[in-house]
Parts: sequence; C-alpha cells; structure tokens
Amino acid sequence: MKLRIHDSVDDFRSVAVDFYRRDPIAATAELTALRSLTDSDSARLLVTVWDGDKPIGAALQKPPFPLLCGGLPPAAISQIVAELVRRGVHLTGVRGPSVTASTFAAAWCAAIRAVSSVAMNERLYRLQALRPPPGVAGDVRSADPGDIDMLVEWLMLFGQEAFGDTADRAATARSVQASKSLGDEFLLWTLLRQPVSLAVVRLPVAGVSRIGPVYTPTTHRGNGYGAAVTAAAALWAREHSSDDVVLFADLANPTSNTIYQRLGFQPISDFAHIDFTMPA
Repeated sequence: MKLRIHDSVDDFRSVAVDFYRRDPIAATAELTALRSLTDSDSARLLVTVWDGDKPIGAALQKPPFPLLCGGLPPAAISQIVAELVRRGVHLTGVRGPSVTASTFAAAWCAAIRAVSSVAMNERLYRLQALRPPPGVAGDVRSADPGDIDMLVEWLMLFGQEAFGDTADRAATARSVQASKSLGDEFLLWTLLRQPVSLAVVRLPVAGVSRIGPVYTPTTHRGNGYGAAVTAAAALWAREHSSDDVVLFADLANPTSNTIYQRLGFQPISDFAHIDFTMPA
C-alpha cells in the first residue's frame, strides 16, 4: 500500500472522481464536496491510496469540515493513519460509514493520544416511490435574490441546532452563492406568500441528487411544511435527471427519520461524524 497526498485539486479529481463513481450513493458527500473544491481552499487534504498502480482508496477534507473517509479501505486504515501522522497531518474529525469512521477514529486517537467524541450519528436514505404528504397548506417556490438574507439566517440556525456551529454569516452567504452558481436549488414552502420551510437540493452528480439541509423555523413546525418541501425537492431532483435521490437524517431526531420514511425514503446505511480533541 502506498499513500499519496495531492497538491492539486485537478490531480486528485483525475483519480478520485472515477473511484467515487463506483458507488455514487455512498460517496454522495465526497462527490458533492469535489464540485466546489479549488486550489484556493487552504489547509485542504486530498489523499489517495494505491496498490501498485491501482487506486484502492480516497479521502478528502475541505476545512472546516471533517475528513470524508468513506472511500478508504477498512483493512488498511491503521497503515493510512500511521502514514498521515508521520507526515504531520492535522485533523479535527472524521465522517463516513459508521464502521469506517469508528475504526479510523480509534486508530487516529491511539496514534496521537487524542480524544474522540461522536458529534452525530446519521442515516443515509434513498428515495424509492415518492409519497408526498396530503393536505399540507401552502405552495412551493424557488428562492429568489430577495430571499438571500433569510436563507443565510435559516442555514445558520440549522447549523447551530444540528451541529452546535457558530457559523460566520459572510461564509454562509458565500456558500449559498457558490451552491446557486453550481445549479443547486433552494426551495421554499410558503403559506400566504410567506416562507415557512426550506429545502436545499443539489444538482445531480453521477446521477445522484442529495437533499439537505431541510429547515423549518420553530414557530412553523408541526404543520407538515418540512415534509412538503422535502417532497418538492425530490420532485425537482427527478425533473433534473436524477437516477437516485438521497438525504441524510440525524438519528437523534426520530421525527425527521419517520417523516422521510413516510415520504418513501428507505434506509441505506449509517454514518458517523466523530470529532478529535487533545486532552488538556
């Protein structure tokens, strides 16, 4: 096994995209992240793993997010961690299929004497037959330029609620503009012309479109708006040539998991986001 750290995003893409496309549903986070990754993203980490001249693994980190480790071969993780530590790589966390992420976290923390904590356990869902919720009042529309400030505010609230993030407003605004420039859609469920729920849906990559985040302000919850806008996002994805529509749900939120299954999403696999800290 040999490990290669890529300096160029294009160089990494030339190997990793084809590797991730072997299972684009499992690699939806990686393929989505690669769309907008550029050489100007500082402190990024782009890794491929080789058996001779054959790529057998890949991982990437786009700060401030954790390392996406789903493409790493589980049997080689201890060797991969040892080599990353030897090269002085710094990681704040890891995200991927639960077994892979847990194995990586255990090896990483043993190697550098860090402490791991599970930030979130997630379930990846894939749409089978869409069943839109009946009788939800309101309509769906695309967000327009006049909605940008609200989108930024709602996405920041989502991050605080879901991850405990204290996101930078300017960075969130840049993220919204970058997503829109890539063709992603921001759908709003409205009641009497007032937005009451939001779903972001990604333009398909390798035939897979991912929904998320989905956010409903606390004052509008319990009315089915989140389910309705999620169903609208799934329809948008299908209309834009998605072979598959997927989303992640926090396993600590039984309400959202139940709603997504009622809409026709079926569980595929479980993922974990694990943070690393050094003891005081």
